Amino acid sequence: MEERVPIESGDNSDEPPPNPRPPPSDDDQILKPRRFSSRNKSIKHPSPLATESETYIVQIPKDQIFSIPTAENAAIAERHRLPQKKEQRSCCNRWLCIIVTLILLALIIGTIMLTYRFLFTPKAPLFTVVNVIVKNPPSTQNKSNPGYQITFETKNPNERMSISYGSEGDATLEYKDHKIGTGKFPKLDHDADSLTNFTLGLKGTTGALPDDVETSIVDIKGIKHVSLSIKMDIPIKMKVLGGLKLRSKEINVVCTFKVSSLGAGKAVLSQKCQSEFK
Repeated sequence: MEERVPIESGDNSDEPPPNPRPPPSDDDQILKPRRFSSRNKSIKHPSPLATESETYIVQIPKDQIFSIPTAENAAIAERHRLPQKKEQRSCCNRWLCIIVTLILLALIIGTIMLTYRFLFTPKAPLFTVVNVIVKNPPSTQNKSNPGYQITFETKNPNERMSISYGSEGDATLEYKDHKIGTGKFPKLDHDADSLTNFTLGLKGTTGALPDDVETSIVDIKGIKHVSLSIKMDIPIKMKVLGGLKLRSKEINVVCTFKVSSLGAGKAVLSQKCQSEFK
């Protein structure tokens, strides 16, 4: 038989070593720094063909080390870097809220005041002279000055307020600035948005009457026309429907009118009445 001789593995110790790499020069030892865009990049594994391990010494100056912080660290750094801007923004927002609140309050108060004025602003009552009657006219036997009785129609123009007239109001009847009668306004309650009549009694003043007044008093035919005026200062109280009372007021009423004659007691020919709050 053929004898097989095992082939012994060759010893490479006698073979010359492969050409070694020259050692890196001093210029190659300092590598240029480069920016790493991400740490999550996969690490390239060396080729399986590279079986030899090599060692390099890399020297990088500290001032050339670059790093990118994570997203959380960047946010924290940004908050610490700009605290003043956030405080300024919060202060501006606070002042803006205060201004808007004040504007809203002003609008609400203005609306309430306009509503109150529209609903509860009182209007002065209106007066109309209906007739004038002379009481106890002078005669040959009675030389005293006569009294006067004037009938008025008054209107309350307030739809939501009633009026109470006080009995302390003064009334004066005049002829060309000459007082011929004085009296007190009667106590009267006047419902809202209604008409009512009342009679005002006046006492004659002392002294001689003007000639035109005496002539008109004794005229029965209604030929001697005479113009008179009456002035009244009347305290009133107004009450809103529902029980709300408003503060007391005082009205001034002035009526100028012409009658056919005081003796005939006929209707008033013309007149003009004005009433206003004092």
